[in-house]
Amino acid sequence: MDLTTRLLLGATALAVLGYVSFVYGSCAGDSACHFRTCGRHLCGVVHNHAQDRPAP
Repeated sequence: MDLTTRLLLGATALAVLGYVSFVYGSCAGDSACHFRTCGRHLCGVVHNHAQDRPAP
C-alpha cells in the first residue's frame, strides 16, 4: 500500500469518526434527542420538540 492510499484511508476514517462523534455526541447532551433502533441495531437519532411532549 503506497503513501497516497494510506493517507486517503486515514482521512476517510477520520471524517467518519468525526461525523459519528458529532451526531451521537451532540445527541447525548440534548434531553429531546433519543436514539432510534431498528430491531437490535442503532439506526439514527430522533428529536422530540417541546410541542410534542406533554405538559408537566
